[in-house]
Amino acid sequence: MNLDNANQWLTLLANLGVIAGIIFLGLEIQQNTRTMQATAIQESTNVAREQIMMFATDAETNRIAMMGRDSPASLTAEERQRYSWIIRSFWLGMQGLYRQWEMEILPDEEWSVWTITICQNKSGGGEESWQVNRQNLIPAFVDWVEESCDAINTN
Repeated sequence: MNLDNANQWLTLLANLGVIAGIIFLGLEIQQNTRTMQATAIQESTNVAREQIMMFATDAETNRIAMMGRDSPASLTAEERQRYSWIIRSFWLGMQGLYRQWEMEILPDEEWSVWTITICQNKSGGGEESWQVNRQNLIPAFVDWVEESCDAINTN
């Protein structure tokens, strides 16, 4: 009988250990998720800051971006190429943020701000540059931009 009693206590302790381990694992996963979301939020802030600082600190880049948007025909061949790289950089950055949001790392609140930015850039004179760049982006992002921005613009 003492052996049965000892086995019951050992089984109970083992089960409690498993439950404690599962709780600990859940807490660790939650902490890891929060860390990943914080990193994604900071990354989205860095993307925005890099874009802004590129224009704020380089007058030539800013001039090319303004001319490319307002009167692209006035740009030289080299300036047109630089303008296309500026636009491609933007779309690649947005695609990266989209992937973070799609993987549920970037929270919806941050993504809603980027949605507005993406759709403004697509529709605000950027439709032609979107058409050029869409072929270099992943299909899921292209579909999302076209569906979401069309829905936003029709509302």
